[in-house]
Amino acid sequence: MTDFSAPEPPHARRSATAGQRGRRGRLFDLLAAAAVVAVMTFLSWALAGAPGTNGIDDAAITRSYAENIANGHGFVYNIGGERVEGATSFLWTLILAVPYLAGGNPEAAILLVAAGFTVAAVWFSLRIARRAAGSPGSPEGTAAAVLSALALCGLPSFFIWSVWSMMEIALWTALILLLLDRLSQLAEGAAPPRTDLPLLLAAAALPLTRPEGIAVAAGLGLLALVLRPAAWRPAGLAVLAAITGFAVLALGRMAYFGFPFPNTYYAKVSADRLQNILDGAKYFISFLTGQPFAEVLVPAWLLLAAASIFGLLRRPAPGQRTAVLAAAAVFGILFSYVMLGGDHFALWRFYQPVMPILALPLVLGGLALLRAQQPVRRPVAVGLGLAALLVWTSVNAIAYRQERFRIAREFTLSARGEVFGAYMNDFAPRPSMGVAAAGGIALTYDGELRDLMGLNWVEMAHANPIKTGLRNHASFDADTFWKHPPDLLPRFHKPGCQRHNWTEAVPASGTGVKQLFLQPRFQAEYTPVVLEMDGGACTNAFAANSWLAQADSGRIIPVGWDAVTLIGGK
Repeated sequence: MTDFSAPEPPHARRSATAGQRGRRGRLFDLLAAAAVVAVMTFLSWALAGAPGTNGIDDAAITRSYAENIANGHGFVYNIGGERVEGATSFLWTLILAVPYLAGGNPEAAILLVAAGFTVAAVWFSLRIARRAAGSPGSPEGTAAAVLSALALCGLPSFFIWSVWSMMEIALWTALILLLLDRLSQLAEGAAPPRTDLPLLLAAAALPLTRPEGIAVAAGLGLLALVLRPAAWRPAGLAVLAAITGFAVLALGRMAYFGFPFPNTYYAKVSADRLQNILDGAKYFISFLTGQPFAEVLVPAWLLLAAASIFGLLRRPAPGQRTAVLAAAAVFGILFSYVMLGGDHFALWRFYQPVMPILALPLVLGGLALLRAQQPVRRPVAVGLGLAALLVWTSVNAIAYRQERFRIAREFTLSARGEVFGAYMNDFAPRPSMGVAAAGGIALTYDGELRDLMGLNWVEMAHANPIKTGLRNHASFDADTFWKHPPDLLPRFHKPGCQRHNWTEAVPASGTGVKQLFLQPRFQAEYTPVVLEMDGGACTNAFAANSWLAQADSGRIIPVGWDAVTLIGGK
């Protein structure tokens, strides 16, 4: 039988082959991302000394809001209390409310959700690496993806924050890298589409995830438009989606809470802009000097950005626009938190979203060096690569291991809060408590909690616009405290309990909660007590005399001010 069908044009066969390579590359990257996340999730937990599976104390705050929303109480910290947005990430709070709808302990579900977003973030980073290498489907693009995946094995800090902390880091990173992935595809592609749904979703969701998401989405969208004017429609729509998402959420906050930003912003960010910049500069310098190889990687990003911009002006080549966008994302995130003042958490929490692409300049530089040295024998190239990988992972792992005590403290703080909250439920009358660690205890205590740091207390957060003291925890105001004095100030956040000769280090001119302890009024109205707990444990606390007169429990041991030594310091 004669075949009258026309032969397939060569360009069609090439397009089909390119499409197949693209699909295989995306599948390979997805499997590589899942494998890296699986390995590093376990390894980061083990290197940190197996700190727990309960998340950190700040994440427990978000979980308490999610639980209240799921149970129909609204966006509140105390059931029946004021509306207050003490969880910075609105979208992450809503996502966490879903596991609480099912009832029971949601910890496993939350960790799975975080792991899923982490896989997505790593997957997008590998796609970006392929594109930055110049040709996603080429062997060099595959090599860039493989090297980037291996480089992530030397960054356990990203996985402890992204998966185990239960914070919004996984969602935040995945959305930033999805936005970057889609914008780089627009900037590099031959025929930009009229619309890009994943790009629009990422741009709209970023301001819902963190307030600074508007700067990330709008800034990168405008840069993509400059780099590729032909992509004006999808890039412009992305900027519009980001502005719309930010405006809708701000208006919704005004209607529900009375303020356009989360309460955490007012509690953490000082109105003294110069002090914010100085604190943020210290944060950035600590990253440069503390994160292994950062002092090399940051200049490498500058060099990559400069070379790519120069190339675009002189002789444009594939991958250069992606490199410029990626560099803008990295430096945008680094310097956004210089302006906002950084924070005090271990391992530079705010800088974690750049970690999946942090080593990209070294990856691209290594591939360029191999091209320049051709021909290079494969055993030599593999040997050099393995040696570099060994140095990279070993140095990072050692530095991370040294930080394990600071990491573990965040998890144990939340766990101690949960235990203490459940313990205090048995007291009658159930006291109102002023707390400095407001997360874990909120998951278990059924009474009223007053967050002395102001994160979950509107009046406290707004009392002093100028913040002085521990970064992000400097909103305590003594006058506000005395307007609403709690029944109990427990010290469960401290690692030990002192039954005799209780010693409390109190700065003579402090600005935090400890300044109360020196006040004659506080010593007249509160009594130091020891709360006896199960298993021979105990917790120190300051109890209001009015509550002590009502509480009838042999577990409360008043020790008196004569038994407490207040040590002055800086």
